[in-house]
Amino acid sequence: MIPNANDYKFVAKLGNLRTVVQLLKSVNFKETATCFGTDNGLKITVEDAKCMQASAYIPVDVFQEFKLKEEVIFRINLNVLVECLCMFWSDINSQSSSVAAQLFYKGTGHPVTMLIEENGIITDCSLKTQELGELLDFHLDAEDVLNKIVLQTDLLKDVLAELDGTSEFIELLLSPEAPYFRISTDGIAGECRIELPRDSDLVESFECNTTANSCYKLAHIKPAMKALYCANKVSMRTDDCGLLCFQYMVKTDAGQTCYVEYYISPVIDVE
Repeated sequence: MIPNANDYKFVAKLGNLRTVVQLLKSVNFKETATCFGTDNGLKITVEDAKCMQASAYIPVDVFQEFKLKEEVIFRINLNVLVECLCMFWSDINSQSSSVAAQLFYKGTGHPVTMLIEENGIITDCSLKTQELGELLDFHLDAEDVLNKIVLQTDLLKDVLAELDGTSEFIELLLSPEAPYFRISTDGIAGECRIELPRDSDLVESFECNTTANSCYKLAHIKPAMKALYCANKVSMRTDDCGLLCFQYMVKTDAGQTCYVEYYISPVIDVE
């Protein structure tokens, strides 16, 4: 039985779920997620140990239906949400997919009801909401950006495939002068350095104001790479404190643009 939409603060319907499922998977590195429903659409945010945060942005024009009486915030088990949708993945991933999902949320203390419809058959899922936790305000304003590079995703996939997975850390060098962009690891196989010229065909934009060398945990970088496999472009930005932001542009099959953002704090003292 389909709920009465008037009883809910937030009601949304999504068709063509392939890109949405890919977005959710790309930020599903922890169990729980905080969801924000606003007039702009739906944002799903995941955080780890106050040093890493990822958000998937699904703009309002991607939804077939989007009704919001007031802005809402709720926390759910992202693993369960992804598992529910992936029950239909073979159909969702097909070109002629007819799978649609509707979300209903009454407000604080109530579960999120999700109805998944496939060829007239409706599956009813109820996701318990959890107590909200405090999230850090990760952001990089334009005036805070020290260096920025926009890359085709194929380039970054190839580069990361060459890195030594046994390394604990990854070092990132950005510079207005040669070597311009260098990624380094040091693992069991020894030190690995990959340098990329700023005039590569796959480098769309290279804006470096000063030389910056920062170190990050490879375990934090790896989850951020999940979005590479559904994104069209990726922007890398850093500030003067070494905060690293990956912003991925993801196109839906209908041509709308979604985004995934990852913020990663640097390792201050490798020792």
